[in-house]
Amino acid sequence: MTRRNNMDLNDLRRVMKAAAEDMETKAKAIEALEAADDTKAEDFDAAVAAFNASKAEFEKAQASVQRAEAVEAAKAATATSEVETGAAAGGSSPAAPARPKQPGQEAIEVGFMAHALINAKGDRDKAVERLEKDGHTAISAALSGATESAGGVTLPRPQGEAVIGLLRPRVTVRNSGAVVHDLPAGELRNARLATPPTASYGAENAAITESEPTFDKVEEKFRKLTSLVPVGNSLLRHSSASIALMVRDAILKEMGLKNDLAFLRFDGTGDLPKGLRQWALADHWQDAVASDVAAVEAAIRRCVSKVEDADVGLVNPGWIMRASTKNFLGSLVRANGFKVFPSIDEKGTLHGAPIKTTSQIPDNLGGGGDETEIYFAEFSEIMIGDSMDITLGSSTEASYVDTGGNTISAFQNDLTLMRAIAEHDMAPAHDEAIAGLNGVGWSL
Repeated sequence: MTRRNNMDLNDLRRVMKAAAEDMETKAKAIEALEAADDTKAEDFDAAVAAFNASKAEFEKAQASVQRAEAVEAAKAATATSEVETGAAAGGSSPAAPARPKQPGQEAIEVGFMAHALINAKGDRDKAVERLEKDGHTAISAALSGATESAGGVTLPRPQGEAVIGLLRPRVTVRNSGAVVHDLPAGELRNARLATPPTASYGAENAAITESEPTFDKVEEKFRKLTSLVPVGNSLLRHSSASIALMVRDAILKEMGLKNDLAFLRFDGTGDLPKGLRQWALADHWQDAVASDVAAVEAAIRRCVSKVEDADVGLVNPGWIMRASTKNFLGSLVRANGFKVFPSIDEKGTLHGAPIKTTSQIPDNLGGGGDETEIYFAEFSEIMIGDSMDITLGSSTEASYVDTGGNTISAFQNDLTLMRAIAEHDMAPAHDEAIAGLNGVGWSL
C-alpha cells in the first residue's frame, strides 16, 4: 500500500496512474487464463482477486486525487493578499472594494511567504505565526494550506502559478507564445503524425491505393530546476513590502535566467531539458553565415522558408536572438542607404514576426569566437509542460560554490541560502517548426 502523507497533487496523480497500469496488468492476466484450455479454477479465482485488489487501490488513489483537486480549487477561490484587498492587520477593518495591484507588486505574497519561511527555518507553522503577527492574515491563511516535505514547502497553487506567470517575460521561449500545459502525472506522451497519409486520383471502379500514415510520440517529463540565492540576514530581519519584493525578484531572476538558457540551448542529456537548438533538424540550421547584406538577407529568408516549406502554418511565429544581434540587423543598409530590415526599429519585428532578445545566447561561438545564434519558430507548436508548483527551502548553515568556484559558508558570512525548485519540460509538437542559424560577426 502506498503512503500518501505529505504527497502533493502531482505525486497523487502518479500513484493513481501506477494503480491504473497495475489494473491493466491484472486484467491481461485474467484474459490469458480465460484463453488457456487448462486453467485451474483456483488460479482463475486468484487472478480475479488480484484484479479486485488492484481496482480497490486505484479507486482509493482516485479518491485521494479528487480530494486534493477540491482542496486546490478551494485555495484558488480564497487565496488573496492584503495588497489586493487592503485588509488591515488582524482582519478587523471592513472589507475594502477590490482594486488592481500596484504595478510591480504582482505575486508580492510569494515574497512575504518566502521571507517568513526563511526566518522560520523552513517551518511552515512558525512562518504562518510570523505572518499573522505582522498583520498579513490572508497570506498566512494561504500558506497554512501549503504542503510540507523533506525538500521544503510547496507554495499553494495560486501563488506558484503567479510566480510562473512572472517568469514569462524573463524566459524568451515562454514569452514568445509557447503553449504551457500541466503535466498531470509528471509526464505526458502525445502521439504525432510522422508521415502523412497519401491521396491519389484513379479511374472509376479502380482499386483505391492504400495509405499507411505512421506515428511517433512526443514525450515530456519533469526536469527539476533548482535556484540557490544567498540573502543577507540583516535584510531578512525586517518585514516589509520592499523586502518581500526583493526576495520575490531574487527567486525570479535566478530561475528565469536558467530556464531561458535551458529552453534555448540545453542538450537534453541526463536531467536537462532539450532546447530549441537541439530540437532543430539539421537541414533547418545554417552554419557560419557571413555578415554581408546579401548573405544575411538570404539566411533570414531561408529560416522562414524552411518552416513554411514543411507545411507548418505561421500562426504565432517569432524570433529569438541577442539584443546586439537585433541591433546589428537593424543597422544594415543597402547601397542606396535604405535599411534592409526597417521593421526592426519601427515595430520590433522581422519579416512580420516579433523579436525577443536575451543575453543567454552566446556571442563567442565558432572557431573565431565571433558567432552567435538566431532562432525562428512557430511557437504554437512549442509545448511547455509545467508542474505549476514552486517549492521553497532555506538554510543558514549550508555552504555553496559561487560562480568563481569559491566555497562560501552561509553561517560564517551571516547569509541565508534560499532554494527554489520548479519542474517543467519542453518539446515541439513537430520538429519542423524550428529553424535557425549561426551568424559570424552578427553583433554590434
